Amino acid sequence: MANEHKTYELTVEPRTVIGKQSKQLRRQDLVPAVVYGPNIDAESIQVPIKELERVYLRAGNITLIDLKVGESKTARKVFIHNVQRNPVNHGLIHVDFLEVNLREEMTASVPINLIGEAPAVHRNIGLLLNALDHVQVRALPMDLPPHLDLDISSLEEIDQALHVSDLTIPENVTLLTSEEEMVVKITDLPVEEVEEVEESEEEAAAEGAEGEEGATGDDSGGNAGDSEEGR
Repeated sequence: MANEHKTYELTVEPRTVIGKQSKQLRRQDLVPAVVYGPNIDAESIQVPIKELERVYLRAGNITLIDLKVGESKTARKVFIHNVQRNPVNHGLIHVDFLEVNLREEMTASVPINLIGEAPAVHRNIGLLLNALDHVQVRALPMDLPPHLDLDISSLEEIDQALHVSDLTIPENVTLLTSEEEMVVKITDLPVEEVEEVEESEEEAAAEGAEGEEGATGDDSGGNAGDSEEGR
């Protein structure tokens, strides 16, 4: 799989408002953020929320971004490293940008992208169990793949599985996750609780039989009494 070296641009401004006063920025549709990296002093910045959401939707945490701060004409190569959201309304609260050296390898978590359709699922034979959705790799920032594709169209039977070893790793990328780890597997469909239904039917039948026996006993008693009176 060829690496996609696409980058996105994001223009931000230096931030002077800090601490609890950062709430004022959010009212102006700005998100407080910080950019830092190895041997780089952390810098507080503010980002337009709509533009940030647009870029984050496309770049995620694994695609390089050209970050322009203020009037600077030089873009800084960064990844969106950490995103904090409001647990109630899911709004952005704070973002960390990690500036990287393009000549130094880094470790990253790359998502696994499942493609195709498992015949076992299509024919309603089993369910697809997703056991792993990311792998750890090491590479230069420009060589990091945005995702790794895994074709699941070969999964036709129960207990068939695909492992990390089935992934195609691009050149110049070192896989750190064990190749033996399972990514996906076909499992049995859930068993319907038929036994409980059968037990309920048996209990109902038994109760019905007991009721019939009781009714028969009452009739016999009545006839015996009539016989004695007749005597």
